[in-house]
Amino acid sequence: MSRGSKLPRRRRSVIVVAGEGDYDRKVLQHLLPALHPGECPEVRMLKKPIRLARAHATLNPRLQDIKKHAAGIADTAELAGIVIHADLDGVADDSYDTLRRRLREEMNGVFKGTPSALALAAYEIEAWLMLFPKAFTALHPGWTLRETDCRRDLAKLEKAKEHLMKQLGKPAYRLSDAPLIMKKAVEGGHVSHKPPGNNRSFLDFAKDIAAWHEAA
Repeated sequence: MSRGSKLPRRRRSVIVVAGEGDYDRKVLQHLLPALHPGECPEVRMLKKPIRLARAHATLNPRLQDIKKHAAGIADTAELAGIVIHADLDGVADDSYDTLRRRLREEMNGVFKGTPSALALAAYEIEAWLMLFPKAFTALHPGWTLRETDCRRDLAKLEKAKEHLMKQLGKPAYRLSDAPLIMKKAVEGGHVSHKPPGNNRSFLDFAKDIAAWHEAA
């Protein structure tokens, strides 16, 4: 390379997060950089609510819609990945496996050539937050998860939101706390692909992201 020549500027890249609600998408916006196998691209959110878990005949059109909007959000940047969140509203059992496999197969077909990941949270994304008990105390010193909750299979915990509202005390848990808890978990270095707690749906999502290493 001749003196004074410049290296070509690397093209900006983005990951687009789609899903059911703003707070859930913001949780993933904090979580993704901690799980991404390389330097994490900018994480942008598709603000239009997208619901997949109960979609059947309309699943492919919804995924096509996500793909179109994701490309629009990326604009001139490289679309480095698409992440979709859905609350299972059920525990991780055989029906979870069937649903996750069906959604992943459809996503792989529609998003072919673009890495993707499915955050199918059992029961709800609050059960993922409970994998990081120290993050709750970091946000509010009076919040402490019970030892029995830390040891349990969180993918089998029904109505995790309501459970936190009952167990944490004051201030009462609110949906808007979810992104702040995940932010504290990441800042505290508690997030990994295999956290100490147990939630199969989180591990499945982490495996999806780990598989992006070839494209990182």
